[in-house]
Amino acid sequence: MKKSEVFAVAFAVLAAGAIILTLNVLLLGGHIIFFQSLSLLGYCLFPLDVGALICLLKDNVILKIIVVTVTLAWSSWAAYPFMSAAVNPRRKALAIYPVFLMYISVGFLIIAID
Repeated sequence: MKKSEVFAVAFAVLAAGAIILTLNVLLLGGHIIFFQSLSLLGYCLFPLDVGALICLLKDNVILKIIVVTVTLAWSSWAAYPFMSAAVNPRRKALAIYPVFLMYISVGFLIIAID
């Protein structure tokens, strides 16, 4: 893949994910403000960014899987307080599930791209 294609795919995944996550919280009867959405995408994606940088340095698939698994767990753990504060306590799982799916798709991009 060309670098421009990689950027386009990553940008599209994150943009669509942000829109879907915001709509999901609103449909669950929650409240989300602009700064929470930015925190979820910026602060909580930072571990996956670190994992991507580590994976750029080493081209070992096993290492990539381990690094992405650890950083995926870290990102999900960081996103939980933001999402649980935005929705009804009974709907936390419904709110965090799409976040986890978006982070998994970013993790697959990290593993797949050379």
